Amino acid sequence: MRELIDKHINWQGIGNHETGEYHYDITEAVISKETGVLTIKLRLNFIMPSLDMEKLRGIILHSIDHLSDVKFEYIYADMILDEKETVKLFIPHMIEIINGKYAAITKTIQTDKFTFDGEHLKIYALGKLSTEQLNEKVAHLFQQLLNDNFGINTQVTFLNDEEVYSKAAESWKASEESDIKASLAAATRAAAEVRKSQPDKPAFDGGGNSQGGGFGGGQQKGGWKRREKEAPAEGNRIMGKDIMGQSVSLSSLSADSGVVIVEGILFKKDSRPIKNEKKLVTLLITDKKTSVCLKAFCSNNKWDEIDSLLKSGDYIKVRGETEWDRYDNCLVVMLKDINKSKIKKREDTFEGGKRVELHAHTKMSAMDGLNEVENLVKTAAYWGQPAVAITDHGVVQSFPDAAKTAKKLAGNKDNPIHINIIYGMEGYVFDDSDCHNADGTIDFKKKPTNHIILLARTQEGLKNIYKLVSYSHLNYFYKRPRLPKSLIEEHREGLIIGSACEAGEVYRAIAGGKSQEEIEEIASFYDYLEIQPLINNQFMIDNGMVSGKEELKEHNRQIVALADKMGKLVVATTDAHYDEPESAIYRNILMAGMGFKDAENGQGLYMRTTDEMMEEFSYLGEETAYKVVIENTNKIADMIDEGILPVPKGKFPPKIQGAEETLRTTCMEKAYSIYGDPLPDRIGERLEKELSSIIDNGYAVMYVSAQMLVHKSMEDGYLVGSRGSVGSSFAATMAGITEVNPLEPHYICPNCKKLIWGDMELYDCGIDMPELDCPECATPMHRDGYTIPFATFLGFNGDKEPDIDLNFAGEYQATAHKYVGEIFGEKNVFKAGTVGTVADKTAYGYVMKFADEFNRPINKFEADRLTQGCTGVKRTTGQHPGGIIIVPDDHEIYEFCPVQHPANDVKSDIITTHFDYHKIDENLLKLDILGHNIPSMIRQLQDMTGIDPMKADLTDRKVLSIFNGIEALDIKDPDYKFTHGSYAIPEFGTGFVRQMLDDTKPDKFADLVRISGFSHGTDVWLNNAQDYIRSGVATMREVISTRDDIMNYLILKGIENKTSFQIMEDVRKNRPLKDEQLAVMKEHGVPDWYIDSCIKIQYMFPRAHAVAYVMMSFRMAWYKVYYPVEFYATYFTSTVANFDADTILKGPQACLDRIEMINAMGNNATAKEQSDILILEVAYEMYSRGYEFAMARLGKSQALKFWSDEGKVLLPFVALDGVGDTAAKAFADAYEEKPFGTIEEAVHRSKLNKTAVEALRTHGVFEGLPETDQLSLF
Repeated sequence: MRELIDKHINWQGIGNHETGEYHYDITEAVISKETGVLTIKLRLNFIMPSLDMEKLRGIILHSIDHLSDVKFEYIYADMILDEKETVKLFIPHMIEIINGKYAAITKTIQTDKFTFDGEHLKIYALGKLSTEQLNEKVAHLFQQLLNDNFGINTQVTFLNDEEVYSKAAESWKASEESDIKASLAAATRAAAEVRKSQPDKPAFDGGGNSQGGGFGGGQQKGGWKRREKEAPAEGNRIMGKDIMGQSVSLSSLSADSGVVIVEGILFKKDSRPIKNEKKLVTLLITDKKTSVCLKAFCSNNKWDEIDSLLKSGDYIKVRGETEWDRYDNCLVVMLKDINKSKIKKREDTFEGGKRVELHAHTKMSAMDGLNEVENLVKTAAYWGQPAVAITDHGVVQSFPDAAKTAKKLAGNKDNPIHINIIYGMEGYVFDDSDCHNADGTIDFKKKPTNHIILLARTQEGLKNIYKLVSYSHLNYFYKRPRLPKSLIEEHREGLIIGSACEAGEVYRAIAGGKSQEEIEEIASFYDYLEIQPLINNQFMIDNGMVSGKEELKEHNRQIVALADKMGKLVVATTDAHYDEPESAIYRNILMAGMGFKDAENGQGLYMRTTDEMMEEFSYLGEETAYKVVIENTNKIADMIDEGILPVPKGKFPPKIQGAEETLRTTCMEKAYSIYGDPLPDRIGERLEKELSSIIDNGYAVMYVSAQMLVHKSMEDGYLVGSRGSVGSSFAATMAGITEVNPLEPHYICPNCKKLIWGDMELYDCGIDMPELDCPECATPMHRDGYTIPFATFLGFNGDKEPDIDLNFAGEYQATAHKYVGEIFGEKNVFKAGTVGTVADKTAYGYVMKFADEFNRPINKFEADRLTQGCTGVKRTTGQHPGGIIIVPDDHEIYEFCPVQHPANDVKSDIITTHFDYHKIDENLLKLDILGHNIPSMIRQLQDMTGIDPMKADLTDRKVLSIFNGIEALDIKDPDYKFTHGSYAIPEFGTGFVRQMLDDTKPDKFADLVRISGFSHGTDVWLNNAQDYIRSGVATMREVISTRDDIMNYLILKGIENKTSFQIMEDVRKNRPLKDEQLAVMKEHGVPDWYIDSCIKIQYMFPRAHAVAYVMMSFRMAWYKVYYPVEFYATYFTSTVANFDADTILKGPQACLDRIEMINAMGNNATAKEQSDILILEVAYEMYSRGYEFAMARLGKSQALKFWSDEGKVLLPFVALDGVGDTAAKAFADAYEEKPFGTIEEAVHRSKLNKTAVEALRTHGVFEGLPETDQLSLF
């Protein structure tokens, strides 16, 4: 990194100093896993020129794979520049820092034109209005930045540079006049074109509607044009008229092309609202060489029609007029007419039989394959080919989707198509005959690898492939998953082995001129041999490895002859990496992104028809070509057993001895202890129905394992929060899995077990009911029940797949994961694997890098298309943050999928499923054991206060009041700026939710539950519930907040249970409601606004999840009210990574100033800076309540956690900028082992680096310690 910086900084442009005087350190360089942003922190004694850093940013962005952005953060110390040099270099940086909402006026600043006399900085800008705005909104921000960073206290004023502005105005006026003339000329040409293309018509003679002369008639004609565009679509005419005439190529278009007809494949569509309830429609089309943007203005209804009739991949023909779009600053075609056409597809028309592809790659071939597996299978099927093989590089992650596609094709009632999937892999084999060590291990790094094809002939063969994939990833991974030839031989049962491409042993032996005897010895290992199209090996000609195409043909002829001699089949394969010839560019872009210098040359690796392959291999003679292309490929396909499945059908739950009895017994015992024996009828019936459904459907093990995990965590002192809809299950409550009681609101006497049901018209959360003493024994009654139907969890028939998600404390998660192994056996437990693919931003970076490196000019729309084509390709693998997959003890994982290390990290001891866990979660039990902040925070609060969090009163009105204001916080600052009391409360502290609190004014626990549902849903609150509440159409209790609300409401309306359940499921999964569902809702008096609300919803939270979250949040709020110091210490512990000690320790005004600064940046603020705002707001609130921070101190501070100390919030060592987690732990541990006698000893024993030492010294941590223990005699 230093080399890059040193090379690209213009050192002479900084100031009047020798280059050697400029010093900087890279204190940190971190890539965010979530955003892909590289943040580089620099500590320096000068200012880097802004333009140089922007260039450097671009270079780094294109030099390091997978970055989405690069951000620089600067810490200035021991500056060697004088103040004027500093100001000159810092002005562009200041503009960049605040550029968010002020970008429109900061662009008028002349960065190189200013005067500075120490007390006054006058900066010139263009335009009187801009200057006024800059002085009002920006000047004080510049003053603050100069003071904060360099201690320069100066008055900043912006001045209008009238001379330059006058010249700019004149230039603009001339430009406008030129544009107007050009536009008039274009209009004249367009009118002439229209007149030429239409037959003569009689003059308009309508009288009354004329606006005076012939021109008025033209206006009326414009009205007809608009009506033509708005006319309903008919057949293939989507908008306007039918289009006759020849199309022109997309690449020939220019701003003065006038009216044109073009056609292409639609790959993106969008619209944005404009005035008068109209839309601006944007369609992007491509001819696979370039792309063009089409635009049209139309009504909302017309857009809805276009949107429903056109989809990505459709082929369209359009007529319109070219123009230069000033909004997008590019060439567009303004549409008049749109017709739908048939896309021109290649077809397999060979009449003598159809080939089988035995060598094809999908997007799971990492950074190499571009075929969507669904498209690959469908293409082969539509061509009439009887089978297709999937042979990705070293992996098999496409198998489940290939099987799913084949099943879907066969099950199509209108046009069933049967195609067999051949499950295979292109592996990396090496001859290990001389690689065996004395201890039996294999030295797998010293030998080069060759490609090899493995096809599963039987189900057992597929299992062996899964084993080989696993062994290659776990035991023999070096740059790629390698396979010793002896290991393949050991697991050869049920396999068919092919010789692969030019990178295979056989081809390399022939091309390398080995003796016939050697070649035959190598070929003897393989069941069949492969030959491929000449273009596949064009690189051998380009690199001088062969003399030309004739030599490549000779190699293939030799392979055919070799196969004949040895009695083996030889087959022609394509090694297809993409679908069409034109798609080669996507693979070339990926190759260039990975640094291959000849990436632009790749071509020819596309899916081919039988006709194309027969033509390709015609040089072998018709009879031989037929054999290798059709006959032999079908013979191989016929060897494959029918019915091979990549994942077996059905469910395979693990077993826990006596789980069913354990679940029933523990649930009944808990229920009796609360509600008495016998149980009240309603409670007993619900519990029995649930238990029967759970046990009969085989889910008892899931419940009991979750019960064991929760019990262990609670026993170890950590609360567990439930997620998802598990709180809908009363059995889960009685089993101790969740604290959410899903029954209707009720009172229960803890003494005599008297039960009183609450009024459902008034309450849907039992704890909102008024206090009540037992009418039988006068004991204060407990209030409980949150009105959640069991059907939300398991459906009305109790057969819906349950999903138990649990939130454990972050630091306890690893312990919980380990405990799963104790329950089910270590050999049966695997982390849930994930597959990471190329995302849009990364793909876009590859596209632009490719265009730049190979000097390929592309417009922004072509860049969009190319980006789309490169997304979804596998980059890496990973693991679900909390998912655990469990295999039953009487099965092994290789029956379901292979296994590997996440991201192929050979140093990791974690083993994940090779398949993305979604592909097998319907077959194997998945437990979600997630790490979460809130249980960790509650544990810290309990440790500091000694108060059991379960004793926090969830009905406390004082605590509830902080969701409506600040009175309970006892604010000491009379000028306090904020009005909300919910800062730092999980779920309720963000600006988004604080606005909800303002709109809803919650005064009950039930209100908080609804707000949690609103905030976690998509299109549940915004443009939906919020509008109905604000307009008075509905109250907060009436609008939809969680998925359960829908089912409960519809059942109350008299709609049958199962229908109500299905409507809820369709709404929450964003599936369009069917006409019959809408009719049922209307028949039962469901109001239109409610139906409209259902239609708008994209995603919904389960009520049980919302209740569980609010319970935890309310406990946090309880500590905030009654134990504020401990609360703030806990909160800052959870956000310590972003704690800006340098700002926050300066006090409340510094916090407010920094908040204002970040807000001023608008969209230019980084994600980190935006997240910093809440931390600063909480610090400001803490100060305003009269509490302070205590500086980090030896013997008192912890390494990583803020703590309470004598009424103050004590900083941990890690809170100091420059002290990382490792250094903080080492420092604290070393001191605890033995207090330090000197600073030198502290540094030595803790192994602290220079940055950490400087931070500890600056913040006074070493105060009182001598530097060394050596005495000075002088």
